[in-house]
Amino acid sequence: MVIIKTDDDMFKASKVEKAEKTDKYDYNRFGSKAKRVGQAVVDILSTPQPMQTVGDTLAAYGPDYAKQIEECIEANEHKYKSPFYVFVLTKKEMWAENVVRNWFIARQTPPYAFEMMQQYPNATKTLYMVDTKKGHVEALWSLPGWQDCISIAKNPTTYDPKLVKWVEDCLSHCLDRDSYSFEWATS
Repeated sequence: MVIIKTDDDMFKASKVEKAEKTDKYDYNRFGSKAKRVGQAVVDILSTPQPMQTVGDTLAAYGPDYAKQIEECIEANEHKYKSPFYVFVLTKKEMWAENVVRNWFIARQTPPYAFEMMQQYPNATKTLYMVDTKKGHVEALWSLPGWQDCISIAKNPTTYDPKLVKWVEDCLSHCLDRDSYSFEWATS
């Protein structure tokens, strides 16, 4: 028996193939739709990942970071009285190379930096103050993981002075404040 495929059959086959590829991570069980993250992780880990520098990683996620912080501000500008704060946790995933995740958390009050250092010792912690009435966003502080902070405290001359000040202020509890001002951020 000979099977002859027409162009129309090939078109249908390629459409099915594409649908299978795009639906590969879809999950629909009992009317609940979601994505299969586990399968995506297995696929990522099973293929060789290109070498990438820290600078490459940061440059690649910079535009997405800006978009996500804007979305967080827009989603919360009516929920919180201005000014409010956006606390960002940034963590490199240990299970995969070149994967950095961010969690954007809007708050009415700022978290205490030293407490955040204790709760999230392996994440970078960044705090922004947002004044939606004036359209102003200011980074108040950014602190790396605990081990990096110790290294910065031991070798302050090899790091940016602003980072050194943030680390020193955190370790002396000077960043444990109930509120900030934009003047404080620029001083």
